[in-house]
Amino acid sequence: MSDPAPGQPSGGPRITRRTVQVILGVIWLLDGALQFQPYMFTRDFLTQVIQSSAQGQPAVVSDPITFAIHLVQPILVPANAAFAIIQVLIGLGLIFSRRTVKAALVVSFVWALTVWWFGEGFGMLTMGMASSLTGAPGAVIVYLLIGLMVWPTDRPERVSAASGGPLGDAGGRVVWAVLWVLLAVLMFLPDNFGRAAVSQTLAGAAGDAPGPLSSLDTALAHATAGQGVWLGILLALIMTVVGLGVLVDRGRNALLAIGALLSLLLWITTESVGGLLTGSATDPNTGPLVVLMALALLRRGAVRAQAPAVAEPASHRSRSPEPAGGDGGAAP
Repeated sequence: MSDPAPGQPSGGPRITRRTVQVILGVIWLLDGALQFQPYMFTRDFLTQVIQSSAQGQPAVVSDPITFAIHLVQPILVPANAAFAIIQVLIGLGLIFSRRTVKAALVVSFVWALTVWWFGEGFGMLTMGMASSLTGAPGAVIVYLLIGLMVWPTDRPERVSAASGGPLGDAGGRVVWAVLWVLLAVLMFLPDNFGRAAVSQTLAGAAGDAPGPLSSLDTALAHATAGQGVWLGILLALIMTVVGLGVLVDRGRNALLAIGALLSLLLWITTESVGGLLTGSATDPNTGPLVVLMALALLRRGAVRAQAPAVAEPASHRSRSPEPAGGDGGAAP
């Protein structure tokens, strides 16, 4: 393999902006496929999924959701088919051509904000009930954040995949830090902080998890019974370090890896792998999205400096032609 050109990374991960765009597109395709599930074409989808996101919310949040339900209910089948097609088109636009990425991302931003409000109730943040263990602040808003990180620009990707986006590498790390500090803060909400908080979350997740994982959740619920306070403090501390630590280059990739592993652990346990096998999941939940964000921020190897120009030896320099003259150029 040839040496990297000057000004380019000399080693390390090779996750590019295009790689992240394609993976994000695949996840949007998965969302579209989930929206085609039979359950989504029934009134139960409106009452048990959408309506539940309005319950207990401030009127400014819940009233538009209720209005949207009444609006969609008479045309649920074609409306839901349209919802699914939109997500499929976003995915295809991100995957198959660089020329359609910007349009796909614009549509995804509008759709993500719409779903975050009408489908997820702003991740229950406005109710003070959002849980870091079950997918707060909502998967769809993380789609938007990743899309911003990898928006196509002419900037070179010298440090990470996100460094070529409009936020730059530093901006991407700030987004990561804010997200993880938010998750740490949410651990101390009354509904999330208590002796039984962690075990009850695990017990609830067991109902949506597939067989072996359901047994794992049940076993962990028994093992953590009464231990919720110190586990909540420990998780909040880890989340804070993972978030703020990435702002410093030293150890950055290790902290991104820890964050990705913690997200996967929560996804497998308390997020019930997004409930993908329940027939009513609308997305894979936040775990895989946080992993993708970590990939976008992975620091590449040190940038190879531009080699200094080496003076040409005098013996190799071309000599000026001698002046013409019958005496061989001798001075008169």
